[in-house]
Amino acid sequence: MWYGNDEFWFYSSKLIKFIAMKKIKLKINNIKCDSCVLLIEDRLKDKEGIVKIKVSAESGNAIIFFDEEKINENEIIKDIESVNNFKAVVIEDNNTDEATEQILEKSDSQESIVVSENAPFIFSRPVIVIAVSFIIMLVFMFIQGNKFSLINSTSIENQQETQKQQPQALADNQQLPSAEIVKSDKPILEAYIVSNCPFGLQMQRVLADVIKNAPLARENIKVRYMGTVSNGKITSMHGDKEAQENLKQICIRDEQNNKYWDYVSCYMKKGDTQGCLDSTGINITKLDSCVSDSKKGLAYAEQDFVLNRKYSIKGSPTLIMGGAKVSEFNFGGRTSEALKTVICSGFNKEPGFCSTKLTTVSAKSSFSETY
Repeated sequence: MWYGNDEFWFYSSKLIKFIAMKKIKLKINNIKCDSCVLLIEDRLKDKEGIVKIKVSAESGNAIIFFDEEKINENEIIKDIESVNNFKAVVIEDNNTDEATEQILEKSDSQESIVVSENAPFIFSRPVIVIAVSFIIMLVFMFIQGNKFSLINSTSIENQQETQKQQPQALADNQQLPSAEIVKSDKPILEAYIVSNCPFGLQMQRVLADVIKNAPLARENIKVRYMGTVSNGKITSMHGDKEAQENLKQICIRDEQNNKYWDYVSCYMKKGDTQGCLDSTGINITKLDSCVSDSKKGLAYAEQDFVLNRKYSIKGSPTLIMGGAKVSEFNFGGRTSEALKTVICSGFNKEPGFCSTKLTTVSAKSSFSETY
């Protein structure tokens, strides 16, 4: 099929528009973990005009490609700052560090990029060079009175679909199909989280719902915590407030286990520590003793942290089943049915609760009154 003048200018203008796509580099303060990065990328990826997003948890830097006809820098910054009280400032190209530049270089890899569902095309640096050369060639041929055959619209649409990808949940989760989970008579699903992480709270919410609707599954679920003990003090990725909450939850888990799920089910609603301690009947004297006695609270926490290092756990949440990382996204995501299926995949002989159908709706992240 041969195209005339109108088609020539149509496709040329589209290529020029994509090449002229604007880039912004930001410094985002208070990013402490991969989960925070996912929260930001999730918020922006569906925004009209956002083409390409990459955020680095290590440096706190972000690179965003966008169509300024549909969204501007101030709107992007406002959206970022609406997530978990982050603060974003524009940085100049000559102020970016090597880590930021590596993000851009890696952005051509599908595994290192979040692509907006609204983005019709994604251009890497080499592709931009090729596109510019292509336009120059088209202009020359047009001046000479020639016509150039372009790819038909059907193949372009197919190419669009293949370039779309879903954001990855946690890159360090090894994804194992059900058949590869080590089976036993009493499998234990361990969920590694931190207490104020939006996705850690989401995982606790899912597991609490599993236990609510399939109570016998409680014996096959254990929540562990991420962090370190440094100079006799517990630390966590989101600061001391989270570290102290982690320690309280660890003490309740190990010394008042029958109250653990009641307490965390309350805490995940508003983060009201004192209100939840009171309403769930926690023995405060026993809890205070555990938290203040390094031979109790810190010793319990260190048992979790030793396993953190053993399994090289970096993201909240991370699931361990049968001594290996497993991804909930191989089973349907962060839903009660998916997590029940993960647990049941570890049994030599499935118990009765495995036949109970649970919700396939994804739980809410962060603090929430509802599932």
